Amino acid sequence: MISMDSLALLPVFRSVATAGGFTAASGLLGITPSAVSQKIRQLEAKLGVRLFERTSRSVRLTAAGQELLNGTVTTFDELARAIDNARMTSQQPAGQLRISLSRLAAEVCVLPRLAGFADRYPDITLELSTDDRLTDIVAEGFDAGIRMTETLEQDMIAIPIGPQLRRSILASSSYLQRHGEPAHPSDLRNHKVIRYRFPGSQRLEPLTFCIADQIHRLDPPPCMVLDDNTHIRQAVREGIGLAQRYRVTEEARIAAGDLIEVLMEFEPPAYQFKFYYPSRNQPAKLKAFIDWFGN
Repeated sequence: MISMDSLALLPVFRSVATAGGFTAASGLLGITPSAVSQKIRQLEAKLGVRLFERTSRSVRLTAAGQELLNGTVTTFDELARAIDNARMTSQQPAGQLRISLSRLAAEVCVLPRLAGFADRYPDITLELSTDDRLTDIVAEGFDAGIRMTETLEQDMIAIPIGPQLRRSILASSSYLQRHGEPAHPSDLRNHKVIRYRFPGSQRLEPLTFCIADQIHRLDPPPCMVLDDNTHIRQAVREGIGLAQRYRVTEEARIAAGDLIEVLMEFEPPAYQFKFYYPSRNQPAKLKAFIDWFGN
């Protein structure tokens, strides 16, 4: 079996054979004629056969050299085609594109513009894996992910995606009629608070407020704990308790008066999802996604 060192020398051999000499090959390879000659001697030593007959005026292939040249033509042509195909793959928006994202990210960042993307890039097979658990996108074979900044994996390139998201304390009108309205975040200890538990880490998500220009994260005792935002949405609508929700998911109910915002003066700064991926060498399919859904 030929060694990797010998394989690395084959392009030099082919250059000499096709260019007709060491000096001509050196111009193609960007190295000196003496360096070319040295590499050919190394290859001959490794193979144990003379590949070129050298005189002071010419260089020509031996029978063994001609046999090696003939045998490498197909291999090098196939390799060149493979390189061209790989280059074309990176330039054309096509192929499978796997994105890991939370359900909320899918709802507010991707689904509203998904049909247009599918029409614009019919050669991209988009796979959206919606899961509120944190995912190692490299280990699990994803091209990219969409998460909140505080949950991003290290050493990732991240860009903003989707709208600015306000977090509001929401309650149904029926709940407020029964229990009254809190005047300060500290009052929540006396209310029925529905809390979210992160499916992966199993920790409870704190409630975040801006109090006297400072960010505070509170942990009021819950009356109910759920690990699905859709379930929290339903529980709030049914008047079981109040919860901190991304306002964009309930704007229609707020406008209709079914849900009421409370503690608005303590609302924290808006959040935004980040689209993240592990490399700056973006294939065309990933760039197409960024250009379409990014800000």
